[in-house]
Amino acid sequence: MKKILAIILAMMLLIPSFALADDIVKIGVFEPTSGQNAAGGKKEILGIEYAHSLYPTVNINGVEHKIELVYADNASAADKAPTAAQLLISQDVSVVIGTYGSGCAIAAGELFAEAKLPAIGTSCTNPNVTLGNDYYFRVSYIDPFQGAVMASYALKEGCKNTAVIVEAGDDYSAGFGNYFSEAIIAGGAKCTTVSFQTGETDFSTIMANVKAAGYDGIFAPVSIETAPLIITQAREAGITCPIMAGDTWDDISIVERAGAAADGVFFSCFFDASDTTNAAGVEFTKGFTEWVKADAARIENNGGTAEAISSVTPCGYDAYMAAYNAIQAANSTEGEAIRDALAGLEVKGLVTGDLKFDENGDAIKNYVAIKTFKDGQIVFSDAYVG
Repeated sequence: MKKILAIILAMMLLIPSFALADDIVKIGVFEPTSGQNAAGGKKEILGIEYAHSLYPTVNINGVEHKIELVYADNASAADKAPTAAQLLISQDVSVVIGTYGSGCAIAAGELFAEAKLPAIGTSCTNPNVTLGNDYYFRVSYIDPFQGAVMASYALKEGCKNTAVIVEAGDDYSAGFGNYFSEAIIAGGAKCTTVSFQTGETDFSTIMANVKAAGYDGIFAPVSIETAPLIITQAREAGITCPIMAGDTWDDISIVERAGAAADGVFFSCFFDASDTTNAAGVEFTKGFTEWVKADAARIENNGGTAEAISSVTPCGYDAYMAAYNAIQAANSTEGEAIRDALAGLEVKGLVTGDLKFDENGDAIKNYVAIKTFKDGQIVFSDAYVG
């Protein structure tokens, strides 16, 4: 009899833990926290975590479920991304957010689709992330749009013969560089693409050739880690022409490392914290800044400051909100139901604008902010609204 009572008691003690497990919804965070894109990945994670702090539970069929974030480091490498993806799949997450870096997103995309696990890209802008994959969506604009905007800006700056410097084998860098090249050639100018290998730090030969050839512009869609090297070595070589890039350069650490050499460098990005016409952006900026200030680790992951906000951070926030709203709309934790909800999702007033996906799963966007480095800071320069 005592043995039976002990078994019954043990089963009763297990009931709350089973009930608790049923009340948890897992969202995967597929981001780099190591490798050359770690700084960007950490800033996107901050956006995700800030959104999670505001919306820690989700209502499914009238029941509040706690949202748990499950992390997997894709290490900024396309060959390591599938392992991180498999980890999230094995953890039974309902939806995945990420990633910073198109190459990692592309490398993991087929695995997510095979598992019927919807993924929501943050700042991965290469069209191939979502193309042909019914389970991958994204909240950012894509490189053909961004490339055309930056080509238009380069033409406005008087660039008629541009050197396009890209990282060989990197989907984001090579893809973005190609879209820029196509657009600037269509605008009547010339350009030449120069590539370097991953991990390369000495660009003196490239810069000597750029100076000798008399290029009047440099476009370099490369990583946060490589950006200061490109900037400083170009200026050390006596190159004075405009240096331009894309969304990856919206990071305060670049100007901190490049110093005065970064003054006047221009780049496109998703968000501008100084735009007071964006009510959602103003609210986000205030709340996020206070949230970061409250924790030393958050400050460190934000580049050592609580004041600067990289435009990839709101992408993390908006991707979380897309996942949150899709789970509620689906009234389910099942991947297929959430995928279907995402396809028809419309969310007003997110930080980077209203959200609706097109037939490829790409966010419909018409705004690009253009910023510059000045006196050790990132400042707003111009904007494109299509």
